[in-house]
Amino acid sequence: MRRGSIQTLAFQMRRLVNLPEVRQAELRRHYPWLRAVAWNEGDLPSHVSGLAVSAEIRTARHAKFCALLVAGTPVLSFAFRRRAHDRTIFREFTSSEVLYKYCTPNGGTTLKHRQFQVVLPELGCAFFESWDDTHHFYFNSRASIDIIRQWAEPCGLYLLDHG
Repeated sequence: MRRGSIQTLAFQMRRLVNLPEVRQAELRRHYPWLRAVAWNEGDLPSHVSGLAVSAEIRTARHAKFCALLVAGTPVLSFAFRRRAHDRTIFREFTSSEVLYKYCTPNGGTTLKHRQFQVVLPELGCAFFESWDDTHHFYFNSRASIDIIRQWAEPCGLYLLDHG
């Protein structure tokens, strides 16, 4: 097999690719609080609000909600790098199939995570799956709440506003 073919095959097998460094820097500036939320490291900064989505019939409703969300806005994965885990790396999904699999209840296992965790750059928020049948949004601006509500209501989900 030729070297170019091996590289093409390896790229096709990858599920995520890192964003360009300019976009990485822009997203790091926009989400400086992401590690505190992802690792539950104390109180959020005062300018960051929270919102949770909860359901009675967890899996089906959350799966439908996540499908609407993924279809309605760009979704990026993120990870923390370096020894101190102080550098956030943002990555895009290489296929919509991997993205849909990841952003479903228990889909985090697709990338060997406990739960999924993504950012929605057009909405300016982070979206986390939680172990307790709720999914959480964290955002700087409450302007995206109406869009989230439009996806949640037809799925039978409730918005629990953290303020």
